[in-house]
Amino acid sequence: MSQWIDFLSGNFVSGLIGAGIGGGASIWGARMQAKASDRTARDTAARTAAQEAYDLLGELLSKMQGKAAISSSDDRAAWNREQQVMVVRARTGVSLLPVSEDARRSRCRETLKLIRVFDGYVTWDDHVVLTSIALNDAMKYLGTYVSGRPLPAHDDVKARIEAERNKRRRIKLGLTLMRFEEAAERYGLTADEMMEADEIKAELGVQHSRELTTDERAAINS
Repeated sequence: MSQWIDFLSGNFVSGLIGAGIGGGASIWGARMQAKASDRTARDTAARTAAQEAYDLLGELLSKMQGKAAISSSDDRAAWNREQQVMVVRARTGVSLLPVSEDARRSRCRETLKLIRVFDGYVTWDDHVVLTSIALNDAMKYLGTYVSGRPLPAHDDVKARIEAERNKRRRIKLGLTLMRFEEAAERYGLTADEMMEADEIKAELGVQHSRELTTDERAAINS
């Protein structure tokens, strides 16, 4: 009888231990599954937000490139409001990128900060070209995240924008200098025109437009 009781007790204890192990494993498995589900949900939400930000920037780029030159202050103010709203909304989506994508998130934030309002001190064409560089860069980083591709090769987008800004300014100054040179040959220049021509030469670092680079002369004559 005593042996039978010991046998039952042993089985009972073993059963309790087995049940405990099985129950613990089930709880652990459920927790892991819940964590995996949460992670999947967060990843899905982040990719959705990134896609929406990408689409917003693409819409802004399309609108800007298709828009006629803005001249009036009212039209300029209206455009700046629209541009700012879309950039802010895109920045919100960028902020939802996961911590693991901090480099991508930081790059997009810094690039979006480079988008300036159209203040009228530059031409509309210049604003479109320079803003497009920033928009395309941010879209590249968002697009590769949505599609699961790695970070694009790093470069200095601010330097690219400044280089394009300087290039376009040099071309415009070169064109003005050529016009001054043509006018000087035909009927001469006023004192103010000669002073302006000298200032342009000093900024360009030339004495005559023929000293401009081949690419600059080709852009002027295109």
